[in-house]
Amino acid sequence: MSALFDQFILESRDLLTEAGDSLLALERDPADRAAVDALFRAFHTLKGATGLFDLASFTRLVHAGEDALAAVRDGRRVLTPELADRLFRAIDQSARWIDALEAAGTLPGDAAEAAGRLGGELGDGPGDGSGGGSGGGPGAGPAAGPAAGFEWVETLDGSRREAAGLTGGRTLTALTYDPDPECFFNGDDPLALCRRIPDLRLLLVEPAQPLPPLGALDPYRCLLRFRALSGAPPAEVTAVFRTVPDQVRVGAVTPPPPPPPPPAPGPEGADSLADAMLRTQESILDLPGEPEEREARRAAVARSAGNILAAQGLTVDRAALLAACVDAGSLRRFVETARAPAMGEGPPPMVGRRALRVDPERLDRLMALVGELTVAKSQLPPLVRRVGDDALGQGLKAVSAQFDALVGELQHAALRLRLVPLSRVFEPLPRLVRDTARRLGKTVVLELDGGETEADRDILDALGEPLLHLVRNSLDHGIESPERRAAAGKPDSGTIRVHAFQEKDGVVVEVGDDGAGIDPAAMRAAACRKGLLDEAAAAALDDGEAVRLVFAPGFSTAAGVSELSGRGVGMDAVRAAVERAGGRVEIASTPGAGTRVRLALPLTLSITRVVVVEAAGELFGVPVALVEGMRRVPRADIRALKTAESVVLGGRVVPLLRLRRLLGLPEDPRERAAERVLVAGLGGAGGTVALVVDDVRERADVMLRPMHGVLRGLRGYSGTAVLGDGRLLLVLDLRELL
Repeated sequence: MSALFDQFILESRDLLTEAGDSLLALERDPADRAAVDALFRAFHTLKGATGLFDLASFTRLVHAGEDALAAVRDGRRVLTPELADRLFRAIDQSARWIDALEAAGTLPGDAAEAAGRLGGELGDGPGDGSGGGSGGGPGAGPAAGPAAGFEWVETLDGSRREAAGLTGGRTLTALTYDPDPECFFNGDDPLALCRRIPDLRLLLVEPAQPLPPLGALDPYRCLLRFRALSGAPPAEVTAVFRTVPDQVRVGAVTPPPPPPPPPAPGPEGADSLADAMLRTQESILDLPGEPEEREARRAAVARSAGNILAAQGLTVDRAALLAACVDAGSLRRFVETARAPAMGEGPPPMVGRRALRVDPERLDRLMALVGELTVAKSQLPPLVRRVGDDALGQGLKAVSAQFDALVGELQHAALRLRLVPLSRVFEPLPRLVRDTARRLGKTVVLELDGGETEADRDILDALGEPLLHLVRNSLDHGIESPERRAAAGKPDSGTIRVHAFQEKDGVVVEVGDDGAGIDPAAMRAAACRKGLLDEAAAAALDDGEAVRLVFAPGFSTAAGVSELSGRGVGMDAVRAAVERAGGRVEIASTPGAGTRVRLALPLTLSITRVVVVEAAGELFGVPVALVEGMRRVPRADIRALKTAESVVLGGRVVPLLRLRRLLGLPEDPRERAAERVLVAGLGGAGGTVALVVDDVRERADVMLRPMHGVLRGLRGYSGTAVLGDGRLLLVLDLRELL
């Protein structure tokens, strides 16, 4: 069951994410019925999945959560902040168990104890009529409803009323069951549930919507609805459907006498005659008989009804018509649907598409193959140029051009497969803000914008931790307490806004708050106190430079150390992580008004555009994003002060460094009149530098592969790449190297 177990791990994580999002939505709006239903379905589906693998403790915990949510849904229990905390603890425990199952294949040894403790907490609460725990008696689930909603009972003909025993004003229990179209994936079997109805008198199965053509029919979606009559009390019928309470309605019904038979057709014309003929066909479908007889009548009625509709100029799907000839009601609905387009109604809804899950390792392998194909393709043009201009040469050139275009399209399509929306890294933020704000006694509203913006999967991996650091800092240092906000004339509730968008060839994420902001004077004082700057240097900083001190290693203005911040590693870690991914960090703050941090990262780490340079006979790549220009500098313009060199570029004194020295390569003994200089802008405190190289070659888009094995810890390199002619290229990480 390895494949099934792997699927269980993946889908369980999705269910827990859905449960967390729904619980947050429900806490914001306790009247959100859709959130209650989604949360209940997530717990119910997870319970069914754990039952497949004999995970008793896991099943017990999610069953307890399911019962607590059933009580909330039925109004027997109120979703208080305390109950929400307990449900979140159950979700967190479930996530830890999923990690343990993936790593070891079994639950931890204390799973039974944890399930008992958390399950007991979920069963404790005011207004819970279930008696606590994971029990839930027969009455759990949907409350018995009034006769409203059971109008279909009144349309039953005499033969069905008599068969169900619905005569003489007798009261029966009616059931209306509209399964979730995805019920099979949730582990539900609608027909099996209906077969468990006690004292079942009548069961009607009919399409919930007009059936699509057979070729467009999705066999994995339930397109049926179920109607039933039972002689058992409503509570017993309700108990059968306690796992799908949001999809059923149960109530006692005492219908009036059956409607009179339809009048005979009059001389109103062809349409009245056609309707009368169709009513006759409907009555034939309801006649009793053996299955073989009923099947033969169905076929005959379908042919006759099809001819009647065709005579009226209507085109019908004969297969769908045969499927609708189950009973009079189904045939009548089919006829109404067939006539609907003539009256201006739209076509039936299309079947929705489902996403295909692909393992990341397979995508990585695909990208590697595309990179190798790109390298192989680039070796073809030199060979084609060596062929003459005869017919063979012209044909090879045409094939080479077509091959080049196809490989380019394949490369673009493969890159698109690796792009995922930033909503993936946004997912933990609402829960983080909710829990942290409660712990700090603050009221905070989180605004997320731009979650649909796409970036490479590796970029999202690099962005996750920095984003969490920034939001924690805004919660702890930025947003003030309600008392301080009231004293400053601000609303009691603070706001943190996370905004993402694409810019040029990269993605930008901004994290801002309306909190206290950063005081430049406090930053200067803290820098002097920690020995990072002397008083003169601190005083020389403008406000923007003083605020950027927050990125210095070990810098913090917190009065004490807490579990959230104050250790001086958060913002330094943010800068380091973003720069390792080839991005940059900017910060702006206004005292009393708030702070905004801007993270700019490349769109993908797989394809990098580099400038190829040469040093000591070796080729190296420098990311184009860092290159401000290339020029030849006369040796006479280079100034030396001891071992340091500098040059004036654009009216600025720029430090000059030699790539050979940085990489430990042998010095160039040649005396040249001018040096080839690559001007690189490192941003932030790095500023601009001039890098002396032996030669500057072409620009190239390369597939960047990170260092592996013993080379993983090698500093100064961001990875390797292969040029079109097969040469190996080391891509430099200038920020780290310098």
